Amino acid sequence: MGRERSGCATDPSDRPSPRAALTASGRPDAPSAPSGSGEPIGSQSPRPAGPAPKHSTPGCASAHGGGSRRSNLRPALFMTGRIALMLAGIAVMALGIDVVVKADLGNSPISATPNVLALGFPAVSFGTFMLGWQCFLVLAQVALLRREFRLVDLWQIPISVFFGLCIDWFMALLGAAAPTTYLASWLWLVVGMAVLAAGIVMTVVSGTVMNCGEAVVQAVVRKTGARFGTVKVGFDLACAALAVLCALVFVGHLAGVREGTVVCAALTGVVVNGYMALYGRVRQGARRWRAGAGSRADEAATSLVEQS
Repeated sequence: MGRERSGCATDPSDRPSPRAALTASGRPDAPSAPSGSGEPIGSQSPRPAGPAPKHSTPGCASAHGGGSRRSNLRPALFMTGRIALMLAGIAVMALGIDVVVKADLGNSPISATPNVLALGFPAVSFGTFMLGWQCFLVLAQVALLRREFRLVDLWQIPISVFFGLCIDWFMALLGAAAPTTYLASWLWLVVGMAVLAAGIVMTVVSGTVMNCGEAVVQAVVRKTGARFGTVKVGFDLACAALAVLCALVFVGHLAGVREGTVVCAALTGVVVNGYMALYGRVRQGARRWRAGAGSRADEAATSLVEQS
């Protein structure tokens, strides 16, 4: 009845006929009115057969307009959530890299060269060198792909700015905190790798712009047709070799590249794969739960209809 008063009912089959209403209420069918009145006595005239008329009630118009706005707003909210997840992943990656640096056992291959340069030039922050390194990787992609390079991939540059800022922020936040024993250094390294892998998974799940390191690997794969894993190993070895060269030239001894660099190169991907497998199981469980909730709602609705 509330829908009929507001004028929002669009299906005439929802309304019982006057004869059915009188019968259901226990009143006998009333005789028809004299010709010309067009109404049964004691009731309102039934609606003519055919499609329901369109109503111009403000409540209905606002309802339809609200649905349209919601349908237009949903993709924007979804994309905003993906971008927020990507930025959060970049921040988590920066924290993981800083923890690995604090372990003082060598950094991951892709960030080893900026770390070594920061050791050789203390006046420039680690985050600044990381920004320069990321921009160099973007230029490498342009040189490799040329006309195939997509303009949307230039978003890697502002993301790299955010990445460099996060590295400096977290390094300042950690301050003088550092392990005091060799065993504690390994614990810091393990925690840093776990955090770094979590950030990588967040950026991958977001499905937005790729990280510069992975984007370079993907560019080589597109031009050569080689396997991604093979190119990734070669890229990590090249980054480690460049870091060793920079350490010998600018620091004077082997710094920033140690046993931890090898461990990071070998195990970070393994941790990422473990996180991705866990994410897949959680996602499948959520889908099963939603499917079960939907079936339970359908059963409840069917039960209510049968009872009525």
